[in-house]
Amino acid sequence: MEKQEAPYNRRAVARVLRSPRQWGERYLRNRDDSARRYWPHQADDLECDARNIIHLDGRSVGKSVCLATLALHKAFVRGGNSVLVAAPHQGPLDTIIEEVEFQIESNPDLQASIAVNAQKRQKIIRKPYFKIEYTNGSILYFRPAGAYGDPFRSLHVDLILVDEGAWLTEKAWKALWSCLNAGGRMRVYSTPSGLRGTTYYRLTHSKKWKVFRWPSWLNPNWDEAQEEDALEKHGGRDTAGWQHEVAGEHGRPSYGAFNLEHLTMCRLDIPEYECVEITGDELKDCMTEEAVADRIDMLLNLAPAEGLFYIGSDTGYTADPTEIVVFRETTENEKFALRLVRRIHMEHVAYPYIAQTLALLDRYYNPAGIGVDAGGNGLSVVQELTSLDKYRELNLAPRLRGYNFGSSVVIGESEDGRSIKKQCKEYMTSLINKGLQARQLILPVQDVEIESQFTTHTYSLKTGNVIYSKGNDHCIDAVRVALMIREQERLDGIGGVVGDLPMPVMTNPIFV
Repeated sequence: MEKQEAPYNRRAVARVLRSPRQWGERYLRNRDDSARRYWPHQADDLECDARNIIHLDGRSVGKSVCLATLALHKAFVRGGNSVLVAAPHQGPLDTIIEEVEFQIESNPDLQASIAVNAQKRQKIIRKPYFKIEYTNGSILYFRPAGAYGDPFRSLHVDLILVDEGAWLTEKAWKALWSCLNAGGRMRVYSTPSGLRGTTYYRLTHSKKWKVFRWPSWLNPNWDEAQEEDALEKHGGRDTAGWQHEVAGEHGRPSYGAFNLEHLTMCRLDIPEYECVEITGDELKDCMTEEAVADRIDMLLNLAPAEGLFYIGSDTGYTADPTEIVVFRETTENEKFALRLVRRIHMEHVAYPYIAQTLALLDRYYNPAGIGVDAGGNGLSVVQELTSLDKYRELNLAPRLRGYNFGSSVVIGESEDGRSIKKQCKEYMTSLINKGLQARQLILPVQDVEIESQFTTHTYSLKTGNVIYSKGNDHCIDAVRVALMIREQERLDGIGGVVGDLPMPVMTNPIFV
């Protein structure tokens, strides 16, 4: 009897090892410590043995779970394999790395499969790029592409797994192809960007690639409430946002809002840069306004600073994040520049506390201007800061302005004396692009969220109007109003912004 069971068990084990789905359900766990079970569309993907696979996916359909499963399976099962997990920037990679590390920590067999060095430490290298070496000779590489794909160079791998492939630049694609060994395989997952003329778009129409399309409603947890929220967020089913991020379709053509090469040149190491996160939970035990102010002061850990500063704030509702950015006017290579020195990310924080935060920043930085997105709770924040007695001593009215992104701005006059108007949000975006092109807008290379938002922000055209992508843009909106408040003096001299909050602002011209 024992002689008959042994080969049967070997065959069963071999089946499990051959199948990424079966292997994942045997070795991997969910965060609640239950056994991993894949959704039907994930199982179809994991079982597919096509050499080249490409996805058009909506949000929240389980891409990261599949990517982590495939990477771990390839490295664990067969020795000597090399796998590259690639993404346009570090943000998507961090999500996959977090899942990979969780699975390794949760399974003794996976832990034992990691090689160790002379000091008996696991060969998990984190700098300059994340890498895992296995006892069987396999290696997992995790690399962000950047604008040119430089981190891919010199790598030669058997499997390439790409997340958010729609956002890779053409130069990065070229570097990526060079990494793949003869006979190697590639899988590309991505939410469509709507960009035409790209390698990603072309591959989704290639007969040599197996194409999967995963709309968000394939998620078993998708319900009517989520559908209504998505429709509200994107403005309907006929919008580019719904088509790309929910339906997983190329949909209406889109275009990158920012030049990635210009952005790359302006992302530098800023030693003094700090990013602080504040949540409503950190303030909920404060019983008085004074206690809230003291707590915010402690969390921000500010000190009086010299220089010329400008502040921008994208103020969401209580359930939405708020982003506040602080720019210092400086000199880079004998040229004027604005350098981002601080970002404050707030979640589930009520608007009176946001107003207190801006007041606190004003006391420390004494900025020449504070710009606020008047949408969401922005209008309430501006009204508090300019009308309540407790803020009167700051005299914010001459330096604070709320902007309605849907308004128009007078940017000049035609030869016949007529005003030339432009949509406010579009004009703000042009200020950012001018700053990036002139290398006069310096952003911190160490802030992954800044990179994520600027590299994936797009726009589409509808009846001649520019429509920007929504959702992953709170930092960008904060930068928009910061640059706009600095431009305001010139605008006031030729007519100003039509439809914004009527408060005069004294600032200097920007990017001249």
